[in-house]
Amino acid sequence: MAYEILKSIVEAEERAAQIVKQATQDAEALKKDAQKQRDELLQQVQLQGKELMQLVAKQAEEESRVEIQNIQKNTDDACLKTKERAEQKKEEAVQAVIGRVVGAYGSR
Repeated sequence: MAYEILKSIVEAEERAAQIVKQATQDAEALKKDAQKQRDELLQQVQLQGKELMQLVAKQAEEESRVEIQNIQKNTDDACLKTKERAEQKKEEAVQAVIGRVVGAYGSR
């Protein structure tokens, strides 16, 4: 009878050790799986971040291109107007010089 009790105690201890060993292995497996999932998630987030940055950069580039075109058009318009005014002033200046030269030397 004492032998049976000791035997059942030893068996219970062995089962407890196996349970602890299995729980430890399961915990390690869960830990590794969680780390793997974390790494995969981190890679996905980094990839999404990179794609988002590229998209934002592309949008900013397009907006800049449009703004540059607007500035170029405005500059071209301003230059054309300045050139037209200069042409008008040139004719006036030529007439003024001719008038002064003829007026100063033509009356004698």
